[in-house]
Amino acid sequence: MTTGAMPAAPNWASGDPIMASLQLIGLLTRQVEQRLSQALGINSTDLSAIEHLITDGPLTAKDLADRLQVSTAASTHIVDRLERAGHVTRQPHATDRRKVLVLLADTSKARLLELLTPLLDGVGERVGKLSGAEREVIEHFLAGVVEIYTAAAEGTTSP
Repeated sequence: MTTGAMPAAPNWASGDPIMASLQLIGLLTRQVEQRLSQALGINSTDLSAIEHLITDGPLTAKDLADRLQVSTAASTHIVDRLERAGHVTRQPHATDRRKVLVLLADTSKARLLELLTPLLDGVGERVGKLSGAEREVIEHFLAGVVEIYTAAAEGTTSP
């Protein structure tokens, strides 16, 4: 992504600034993900696995497979790639000797936070400037958008 360059306004939004902003956020999110993948030397699926490890903590390959919606064999290949790249380690499960947990390397987590801190701080600053009434409206709106996206991701009808 070129610094300072804004993607063109979306066409499908029919001039609605909210719809245009939502589409632009989607486009920019994918660009940020591409930049993160490139910085870490991994592909987008591997980045998704890392996001799950950050969000949910250590997981088994089966847990990762379920979250990524891939086969256990594919998940094992993902973990193998991430391990070779130094982004994860494997550790025996504390209570179930049959299971192995995948842990995110501290250096990879620190690198991601380093890359994301300006973005997170900027959004956090914007959120911090909202009034109580603005927060309430935005929270309600975003909760509805999340419901619609969840339904679309699950292949069900939106609410």
